[in-house]
Amino acid sequence: MNITTFLMIAMNIVAIALISVVVIQGQTGAGLGAVFGGSDIYRTRRGIEKTLWQLTFVLTAVFLLLCLVTVMLA
Repeated sequence: MNITTFLMIAMNIVAIALISVVVIQGQTGAGLGAVFGGSDIYRTRRGIEKTLWQLTFVLTAVFLLLCLVTVMLA
């Protein structure tokens, strides 16, 4: 098993984990109106919601890094 195969397997595992974390996160209810300033509710993330939010960013960074390394080695 060469390094490219290992990176592809790791990328698939991280992608599945990222999709799972995003699906687990609950809806905030803000909708598209929050993008245009229509939301006047401010909530802070606490507990598991904060952990899932941070895990989303970490998994995204790992996935992008794996993609870049795979492209550079190809």
